[in-house]
Amino acid sequence: MKNFSIWKKIAACVLFLNIVFTAFTTELLTPSVSAGELTARSMGFGPALNIGPGSKIFNGGSLSLLSDYDNRQMLSMILQDKNGTLVVIDGGWDIDADHLTEVLRSKGGHVSGWFITHPHSDHVGALVKILGNPDSQITIDNVYYSLADQSWYEKVEPHRADLVNNLRSALATLPAERLHTVQKDQDIQLGQIKARVLNNPYLLDATSVNNSSVAYKFFLNDVSILVLGDMGPEAGQLLAAERSAEDLKSDIVQMSHHGQYGVSQEVYTIIKPQIALWPCPLWLWNNDNGGGTGSGDWKTLETRKWMEDLGVKVNYCIKDGDQIIY
Repeated sequence: MKNFSIWKKIAACVLFLNIVFTAFTTELLTPSVSAGELTARSMGFGPALNIGPGSKIFNGGSLSLLSDYDNRQMLSMILQDKNGTLVVIDGGWDIDADHLTEVLRSKGGHVSGWFITHPHSDHVGALVKILGNPDSQITIDNVYYSLADQSWYEKVEPHRADLVNNLRSALATLPAERLHTVQKDQDIQLGQIKARVLNNPYLLDATSVNNSSVAYKFFLNDVSILVLGDMGPEAGQLLAAERSAEDLKSDIVQMSHHGQYGVSQEVYTIIKPQIALWPCPLWLWNNDNGGGTGSGDWKTLETRKWMEDLGVKVNYCIKDGDQIIY
């Protein structure tokens, strides 16, 4: 009887440990003692993510969030799979073209797909400059975008309408078969990189061209990366209304409109990211108009608090230079 009692205690202990370990493997964010990294395990999307210095989540590929040239907000992102396939998102200002060109050349200079969120200078200026430079040594197989009629830009943002015309002219230097107008729910496969188009442009009266951003959900090594461009709260509300939570939930999110006055806290709650990408310089990160942290009227500090509340542990920001995740 005594031996039987001991075995009952052992069995009960094993059952208890099994319950404890099961409870803590559904969603866990804990520091790795050996590497000083964060290990994120989540159910429902992506693999277990090793997050932090030295960690590798893309199986030989990479995500690069490039830094700005002149202390300006902008978006320039490069995805590369383990076989070298290159995808560019936006690209930044015209003055960012040289750095983008340098990085692309270091990766072979052959871009399989260039994705445009919306036609603002801090997103497409570099692409216009590269396409206009016959010595760039950059080749582009495909460009993906969705533009409204030119008359719409002339109506809502006449001071920027010339830029859209310049973009159209630059794109026209490529053969027609390389130019692709994207549509909602379209899937695009480039090497081991997959892109899903989440919306057609929302043509709104409020912050019109920003809100016309096309959102793309990229997949690399089963890690999902949601690019929101410069969507504001109005476009974010529409996106959340027409997409399911599973459509939006992503491992990595690009912070909309450079981290301030982008999509709402409710939308980020649906996305539930583990990593946040901030395409903003130091002054915007700190909401600093020259009078110190918090002296500006931007909303970056508020957005940073949202991400903290959501449990995002790792933020990559161009204030720290080029940000590369392997």
